[in-house]
Amino acid sequence: MSKKLTKLLQLDPEEIGSAKALRAKSIEDSVSLPSGPSRNEMLYHVLWSGDGYEVGAGKPGKETERKNPNPFDMWPFIRKGGAFEEKSASFGDIFHELEHMSNKSKYSLELLGCLLARSALMLDHKIKNDRVIYVPNETVLGEIKKDIPSMFSVPLEVFLQYLEMIALNEDVKYQKNLNMKGKPYSKSAGRPNNLLTCVHLIAVLLGKASIVDFAYGFAQQRGVSAIKVSQLSSCFPFLEIDKTEAKVISKEIK
Repeated sequence: MSKKLTKLLQLDPEEIGSAKALRAKSIEDSVSLPSGPSRNEMLYHVLWSGDGYEVGAGKPGKETERKNPNPFDMWPFIRKGGAFEEKSASFGDIFHELEHMSNKSKYSLELLGCLLARSALMLDHKIKNDRVIYVPNETVLGEIKKDIPSMFSVPLEVFLQYLEMIALNEDVKYQKNLNMKGKPYSKSAGRPNNLLTCVHLIAVLLGKASIVDFAYGFAQQRGVSAIKVSQLSSCFPFLEIDKTEAKVISKEIK
């Protein structure tokens, strides 16, 4: 199984380059979704459904009502049977979930870290019905679910799709604002920084990265602490990247 998982999870610089177009499309598609007149009258867009759950984004999001509003903000949600999950997951909530997972299975946590690293680079995304969707590998999910079938009180697949909505919203907020100011889409702001911060914490929980470096990263990176690509090979061997590939990948997300 180890060789099979490595084949499924390894990072390919060429695929990473090709995935950049998917990222830009996902941002523009999300920005084009219609918005309600206020947060009390949001329009809800279901972007994934399964296991009786719906995951998507409501518009407008809370940052549209700030003193300096971000007009592109959305509200990632989980809904089941018409009822919304009451609490939105913050970084703190997600970190606690990862800590709980660490106590149950380091092996499954490592595989999850690999999935999140790949998601940061949009390697498990594809276009269906002219929309970009997230499709994590079923074999890898099956391995994780042997130990960790659920997170945040929902099935693992639902939680991963919810993390996808959070990452997408981060991209929409940061990247669209940059683009509106005449700047090209940044490589790291938004999705990569968000998900690679989770990957960084997983590396710490696995005992493969420094908690001090993780904490200090928040001061250096203004609210995130993304793991360096050069660390991925030692922390997550299933990703199977060498130094040359790491340098290529680093250029794609910096």
